[in-house]
Amino acid sequence: MANDITGPGNSGKSGNASDMEHRPKAEGRPDSAETAVTELIAGLDRLDRAYDNKAAPPSLGVLQARLIAASERHRRRVLREWLLFWLVSLVILGFSLLAITSAPPVYWTVQGLVPIAGIIAAAMRSGRKGRGERR
Repeated sequence: MANDITGPGNSGKSGNASDMEHRPKAEGRPDSAETAVTELIAGLDRLDRAYDNKAAPPSLGVLQARLIAASERHRRRVLREWLLFWLVSLVILGFSLLAITSAPPVYWTVQGLVPIAGIIAAAMRSGRKGRGERR
């Protein structure tokens, strides 16, 4: 091979494989790199075994069952909210019509209380969402 005198410790020696023998070993042990690699591989294998069942993605059937259950819960919740909305609307409308026919002062009182109740309900709902509470 050609002479290589560019390295710091070569001082005119030829660059051959015998230079590798004179380098200091890592941490004073000749096989520290090999030992470290085998220990790392063994540790990774232990982690793979420990988390194998937990980290595995669910099967297609399980995912489909979860999606069906979630969509069914969503459908029920929407239906319940829709029914509750109409029930409250009919009660308010009926009470308002009753108040109109019975006495104008009662009607005007209800007309004043309904917006206040709506504002209170909206404030309570936004406060509950801000704290992260859910049903």
